[in-house]
Amino acid sequence: MPEPVERPPISGAPLSVILLGDGQPSDRDEVVAAWGRFLDSIKRDHEILLVDAASAGPPPSSESCPALRFVALEANASPGAALRAGIAAARHPLLFYTTANKDFQPNDLQLLLDRIDKVELVTGYRVWRTRPSWLIWLDRVHRLLLRVLLGMSREPRTSWLGWRGLGRRLLARWVFGVHVQDPECPFRLFRRAIFECMPLQCDGPFVHAEVLAKANFLSCWMSEVPVTWLPAAKASPDPAQARRTRAEIIRLFRAPEFRTPASVPVAPSGC
Repeated sequence: MPEPVERPPISGAPLSVILLGDGQPSDRDEVVAAWGRFLDSIKRDHEILLVDAASAGPPPSSESCPALRFVALEANASPGAALRAGIAAARHPLLFYTTANKDFQPNDLQLLLDRIDKVELVTGYRVWRTRPSWLIWLDRVHRLLLRVLLGMSREPRTSWLGWRGLGRRLLARWVFGVHVQDPECPFRLFRRAIFECMPLQCDGPFVHAEVLAKANFLSCWMSEVPVTWLPAAKASPDPAQARRTRAEIIRLFRAPEFRTPASVPVAPSGC
């Protein structure tokens, strides 16, 4: 595999942080305050974009978090619509997004900032459950075969999100060529310019995999780091949402959309 080309350093650039709300204000203000404290501690220009339904109530006051901007959505807006709105509102050359809840820890963003100078994007992979012993051994055999037969080295996999998570990872890998441990992890840092090349089509949760699939197609280099994940209780899977997601995956595979911008300050090689 060729080495990535040298990229302009960007790790110290101003940063836009997008927090994707779920319409429930229960932990939202506390999470915004935690992100504000972390961003103040690393001493850089930044903005916090809270993207949430207007019906969730007013955001924290600007006095408690001067960098905060509220991006209001319609009630029951989709994850894809929220992410598109946040990206459109972002103003700084570095763009990070995650969820506006306690699932993730602000301090883990530093791990992504440490990697971004050499790539176009850094994605987290969620460390949660202990991997089954059979999967550990299978991973060892797989890495040994890659080393012996192809001369390739691969880091051991440490992310295990259950059987559904494994199925979605294999879908992203074998259908869209996304070779990361956790293609759905909503904890990511980007050079914002790459979004000039790839409009996001999906509305459902597959939008997170779409971002990586399109970046991969555009020959963007990416890196991944482990991040702490403390998930709250989630609702049972919605069969109707599952059908919509399948339809979006088929549409994305058949007719992915890209665009060529008039001017991109820092463009990936495939843009």
